[in-house]
Amino acid sequence: MDEAARAAHLDTLQAAAVGPTGRVEVREHALGKALACAIGGTLVIALGVWLLWLMALIGASPARPALLTAWIVALLLVAAGAGLLWLADALRRRHGQCILVLTPDSVTFSNANGPAPLHGFSGFELDQGFVRLRLTYWVAGFAQAPALRPPCFKSLRAPDASPVAGGLGLDLWLCNATVDGQRLELHALKDLLYAYLEAAQARHTLAQLFPQVQRYGAAP
Repeated sequence: MDEAARAAHLDTLQAAAVGPTGRVEVREHALGKALACAIGGTLVIALGVWLLWLMALIGASPARPALLTAWIVALLLVAAGAGLLWLADALRRRHGQCILVLTPDSVTFSNANGPAPLHGFSGFELDQGFVRLRLTYWVAGFAQAPALRPPCFKSLRAPDASPVAGGLGLDLWLCNATVDGQRLELHALKDLLYAYLEAAQARHTLAQLFPQVQRYGAAP
């Protein structure tokens, strides 16, 4: 690499190192979806109970093969409605919970024992599914993944991170990410995470190149 390339590379690092300076809490918004699931579950249960009542009213016995299907459908409706109510409760509990906290130098997951150096991650990935948004942070080869408190049970009730091959992943189920109460679209969330990660990596690289300077902009 010649002097011009070195100077251009240094300028790029210095520009990237400026980055965001504030502390950001990324939280979940799921109240609307919880309400929709609660209403849907109530209606489905009501339909199933009405069908059961109607079958009992006309004296239809589940022992009669011709009417067995109607009884099964009614019971399935009740079960499906109960599942929707359970989902509504899970989403209600998740509403407003913190997904992760970003600072210029660290990231803290909801079930982590403490903040992890942001430069210890080589990158991240956002995978948008039909009902799930998967966020994965890839751990750099020179770093270690932060210690996580294991969840008490598997559920939809907490935005906990979990170890995956090469990194840490967490799922947002039917939830939207918010910052200061404002919802973030997928591209906005990606830009936010990238800005913090890029700046932290650039400052770490500058610190390796110039160890007498602890942070970009500090006096030698």
